[in-house]
Amino acid sequence: MMRHPPHSPPRLTQRQLKRLETLPDDYKVVGATDGIPIVQSPSGQNLCLQPTGRLAATVLIERVVAYRHLQQG
Repeated sequence: MMRHPPHSPPRLTQRQLKRLETLPDDYKVVGATDGIPIVQSPSGQNLCLQPTGRLAATVLIERVVAYRHLQQG
């Protein structure tokens, strides 16, 4: 049986790292999807931190988070 080496996690871009450093304190990282950080705004909106450093709202991500919350509860 052949074993494959474990995959290393995706690395954040310099722009993502810079954006994370400059986010206001009331924003928090709540997870990641395919190596893309998911940030929650003070209003509760989930935003993905794109490789360019831009925050973008994604309805699909919000649905996945809601589904995971239902599964855990």
